[in-house]
Amino acid sequence: MERGRARSRAPRPADRAALEAPPPPEAPPPPAEVPRWRFWPVLLSAIAAFLVANIALVVLGLTRTISFRELDRLTPEQIGVITVTQDVTLAVVLLVLLRAWPKVRPAELGFGAPPSPGVALAVGSGLWLLSFVIAEAQASMFGDHPQSLIIAASANRSVVGLAIYLVLGAALVGVVEELFFRAVLFTLFRQRMRFIYAALVSSVVFALVHEITAWLPVFAVGMSLAFLYERRHSLWTNALAHGTFNAISFVLLFLLPSVGS
Repeated sequence: MERGRARSRAPRPADRAALEAPPPPEAPPPPAEVPRWRFWPVLLSAIAAFLVANIALVVLGLTRTISFRELDRLTPEQIGVITVTQDVTLAVVLLVLLRAWPKVRPAELGFGAPPSPGVALAVGSGLWLLSFVIAEAQASMFGDHPQSLIIAASANRSVVGLAIYLVLGAALVGVVEELFFRAVLFTLFRQRMRFIYAALVSSVVFALVHEITAWLPVFAVGMSLAFLYERRHSLWTNALAHGTFNAISFVLLFLLPSVGS
């Protein structure tokens, strides 16, 4: 053997195994994006559901069990009946039409995203403060004109009434309105335009379905909830934030009825 020449050695079993090991598997491809909804089927489904919900209210009024001429004199039980009639009808018809026509799945509406309770409670509390500041500024400039249902809630205080408002006016309304205005309308427009424009359109519609005296604070709340849905894409987080906002209002009306007068 010549000096100065490195000796060659046979690879050890471990080295041989490393050389013969198969390459690591490739990372799975990212999940495919959810295709854009068909605009007109989704929009017409939302409009139809809204019309059916209001027709249900008209039928309720024709039974003469509830008079809609003096909303500020309604009892908590009557407000509860109105809320269930309108909101449950709206949610059921909307979900059925979206599944049957444009084939929108519940997961695309934020049902599958887990809630973020801490974020929702903080946002809901902040929304109440924001709406309070706007409402006070509006009242100082144009006079105080509270909504009819706010007057009714402050005039008919009871523990049973508070329970009705919290279960129906906060929880149920929070879920249904977030489903309609953020999960459906905002998402539909967001798929076709920038965030600010989609939020503006959905928030304007959200404000218009409320009494004119509440348009400014409701519009601000709508913009904030659109931003929350943009960040979280969770129907439950938005519903909890919306419900917290409503619940604070009802509890304060119960404890301090002068707030609604």
